[in-house]
Amino acid sequence: MNPTIRGANSGDIPDIQSLYRQLDDHHADLIPEVFQPLDWNARADCDIQEAIDREDMEYLVAICDEKVVGFVQLEIAIQPDFPVFRPREYALMDSAVVDKPYRRKGIGRMLCKAAVEWCRARGTPQIQTNVWDKNVGAREFYLDFGFRPMCVKLELDIGGIEI
Repeated sequence: MNPTIRGANSGDIPDIQSLYRQLDDHHADLIPEVFQPLDWNARADCDIQEAIDREDMEYLVAICDEKVVGFVQLEIAIQPDFPVFRPREYALMDSAVVDKPYRRKGIGRMLCKAAVEWCRARGTPQIQTNVWDKNVGAREFYLDFGFRPMCVKLELDIGGIEI
């Protein structure tokens, strides 16, 4: 097994959709109070194609055994225009997934390294991602890679508390 990483093309969209289904199903199983299972693709092919075509977005795909076995989706973002924030550019890694049979083989790390190189080539100094608290495996992967917590979003279910 010698995986390679490259930018996605139109022919990769069906495999990307299949991987998104795994990611979406994982979230629906892990956090059913937030995510619901679907029997259709939540992302339109044309939206994925647009991301492939745009200069400020990228799907990096891992190829193994002549098929797409993982991807990361990146988008260049700008810090919100608000006086207290310093203007800055960063990359948002919105989605990342490796096909179940190919996990724990270094492919996720290869994809993250390729994401770093993609950002460096554009002069983008940081990558941000969001991870659900219950997604312990993903959180540990990102921390091990070198990501650090930046902001914590908290939720209060007010149905069961007394004030």
